[in-house]
Amino acid sequence: MKLEILQENLSAALNQVHRIIPNKPQLPILSSILLEADKNNITLSATDLYVGIKTTVSGKVTKPSNIAIPGKIFYNIVTSLNPGKLTLSLESNTLTITSQNNKTTIQCLDTTEFPEFPEMNGETHSLSVSSLEDIQNMVGFSTSIDPTRPVLTSLLFQFNQEGLLVVGTDGFRLATLKLSTEKIKEDAQFLVPAKAITEVTRITSSQDVNSISLKISEELKQAVMIVGSTQLYVRLIEGEYPPYKKIIPNDFSLEVELDGVEFENQLKRAQIFARESSNIIRLKFSKEELTITAMSSSYGRQEGKMMVEVNKGSEGEIAFNSKYLLDFFSALKPEKVKFFMTESLTPAMLRPVDQVDYQYIVMPFRVNE
Repeated sequence: MKLEILQENLSAALNQVHRIIPNKPQLPILSSILLEADKNNITLSATDLYVGIKTTVSGKVTKPSNIAIPGKIFYNIVTSLNPGKLTLSLESNTLTITSQNNKTTIQCLDTTEFPEFPEMNGETHSLSVSSLEDIQNMVGFSTSIDPTRPVLTSLLFQFNQEGLLVVGTDGFRLATLKLSTEKIKEDAQFLVPAKAITEVTRITSSQDVNSISLKISEELKQAVMIVGSTQLYVRLIEGEYPPYKKIIPNDFSLEVELDGVEFENQLKRAQIFARESSNIIRLKFSKEELTITAMSSSYGRQEGKMMVEVNKGSEGEIAFNSKYLLDFFSALKPEKVKFFMTESLTPAMLRPVDQVDYQYIVMPFRVNE
């Protein structure tokens, strides 16, 4: 193999691809990036068996070939080089990267063990970038990061004639978002790794696009998201999603409206004292006032008060892990928030005032008086 490519083009492609490489790969080959050089197209690929990415950049190929390059080393070397022409040449399994004032050799792997990407057939759907960003920002943070429970690391996509419903949960909190503008001809339901939405959103942020193309294969349990010259392959998660509808209360006895910035600041102060007690903070609503308290056996007590606008009910008291509340504010940054609850041991709900198609359900925490 021999090719010439601009460092800035190769670096941009590697910035997309290297993020997919797993920190603890199931197979040694998964730590590599597959480079395929054919004619004047140079394709880079990486996969963790759940999410795979393939992107194509232009260059001058004088000797076509394929090679699996140790991904982290390849990325670190190329991104550290100055802009300009790079020459990549392969002899046996040794790749040499040459620039104006640098020469690096890397021992590579055979490509035969690198997983093949599936051939995706079927109808192509369109998904707007703005919808993807809403899914990432409003739902993605509520999923689990525990790899032993893959269903909870995924997002539930439900398409029907009313649009798209996306659900995420880690077992302690739940977020749902309805997108009435995203419709496909037939009803469909599947579980997409939250990591895939994070990656495709990151890709779209670096490109001037308004939508992506989406292909789904129920038979292969795969999906592919296409953004320009980049394809993100997703292995759909198999398993039974938690019965989330049973978690969402049908009605609430208390409904208040409050200032999002002030509430977030109160929660941050309370969390300082809640850290040694599982981050537990208490909320007490009385008339038009909310009291936020947290206690520390070592340092003392924090109590903050703020005015709220009561739309329904009058009083209520409930305790939460403050992390789950602060995650909501960090992700959505709402100016005004509606808070709903019924009893101290039943789930409560938050949503921005202007987001009627969004729900963030949080399980309360039982505390001893």
